[in-house]
Amino acid sequence: MKAITLKTIKYSIPVIFIALAILYFHYGPAPNLSKCPDDYPDTDAGFNEKMADMNKWTNQFYDNHPGATLGDWNKARYQYWIDNRCTEALKRYNESKALLN
Repeated sequence: MKAITLKTIKYSIPVIFIALAILYFHYGPAPNLSKCPDDYPDTDAGFNEKMADMNKWTNQFYDNHPGATLGDWNKARYQYWIDNRCTEALKRYNESKALLN
């Protein structure tokens, strides 16, 4: 078995670091929202909680992704709905998208 040389270690560390950095920024900290849009009660208090959570999610998204566009935000929200099985939100999104076509 070949011994690991200092040269191998010297080149491996930056490669590992770069790979971890890419993974972190690609899958990195995504903002969390505690609920799907339809999980909030249909009351004034529910609406206020929903808007406060949406504002928090949006602020966290732009803090984690400086320079992101509105399109980037929209893709992240859509992915959030998929990841959290927000079926009603996805249904409304797809219905409204179909109306535009």
